[in-house]
Amino acid sequence: ERPLSEPETLKLIHELEVHQIELELINEELMQARSAAQEAAEKYTELYDFAPSCYFTLSKGGEIIELNLSGAKMLGKERAHLKTSRLGFFVSNDTKPTFNLFLEKIFNNKTKESCEVTLSQKGNLPMAVHLTGIITENEEHCFVTIVDITAHKQAEHELIKAKEHAEESDHLKSAFLANMSHEIRTPMNGILGFADLLKNPKLTGEKQQNYISIIEKSGVRMLNILNDIISISKVESGQMKISISETNINEQIEYIYTFFKAEVERKGMQLSCNIGLPAKEAVIRTDREKIYSILTNLVKNAIKYSDKGTIEIGYNSAGSSTELTFYVKDTGIGIPPDKTETIFNRFVRSDKADIKAIQGAGLGLSIAKAYVEMLGGKIWVESEEGKGSTFFFTIPFN
Repeated sequence: ERPLSEPETLKLIHELEVHQIELELINEELMQARSAAQEAAEKYTELYDFAPSCYFTLSKGGEIIELNLSGAKMLGKERAHLKTSRLGFFVSNDTKPTFNLFLEKIFNNKTKESCEVTLSQKGNLPMAVHLTGIITENEEHCFVTIVDITAHKQAEHELIKAKEHAEESDHLKSAFLANMSHEIRTPMNGILGFADLLKNPKLTGEKQQNYISIIEKSGVRMLNILNDIISISKVESGQMKISISETNINEQIEYIYTFFKAEVERKGMQLSCNIGLPAKEAVIRTDREKIYSILTNLVKNAIKYSDKGTIEIGYNSAGSSTELTFYVKDTGIGIPPDKTETIFNRFVRSDKADIKAIQGAGLGLSIAKAYVEMLGGKIWVESEEGKGSTFFFTIPFN
């Protein structure tokens, strides 16, 4: 071969320099592409790991092949320890059949599937979750997305409870209105009927006095009903006020005992009272009228639901220096176990199912409960059906 001439040499050198520049540009582009790819991979990993949803790659048998950090956090274990574990191990026993069917459908139908199951972990509260799964291209694995829906389920449960409560409240109020119309109509018919009979000029003095007595009793009964309605209305509207003053508890117990003694004895029963403090310690600061109303309602209730035996009213300090415990005990029909919690609710009576037809609007115990709570105490009942009941309530002591 002949030697290159000088012009040819210069041309070749120039071409080599051009190729070097091109290679350097290509290398720079490759470096930029690699950096961009690395940055994209880091962003993808960050998005994958810290996404609000939990991502899992599962085998046909439910074995965890891959998962993000959110998934590991949901299951409460390190990611490395979860790989090769079975996701079904964390599913509660009652929802495990649902999860198994979910996996089976994904691989058999090769369609997108979803279900709701409960994750149960030792030491943690159960977690309601929604699963969405789809098969991979090689059909060997499936991608599963898990979302925590516990709060949604709780809100749904609360809405159902609120709906049931509203329906029950509406039912009780309807029953109350029907009961009120009957309770008011009965004494009103007595008043109007016997008032009309009094117009008879041939009426004897004995019958006249008898009719007047019936009218008076009907009037008292109606007045009591109206007073109960007014009292409960004031409580519900927040218009009922507390008036604190010095009150002699012994005198109140003795007054109520004297007031109801004759009525109890007319039923062939005995009324007794128990004084819990000596006279010099029996003066406390409370709302006298509220205490009187509470005890009166409880004693009336005891008389209403008792036909024989005894009724006892009283109180004691039970070794407490901060509160007094009052009670009204009877040997009446008692209260069914399923009614002891609801007996203090508005418009509820223990004879709701008409086990025994007894007069009353069903407001006395709810008024007593409202007054006790206004005074800072609590009220409850201990009862055995067929043997009697004892109502207790506490009042702060001075």
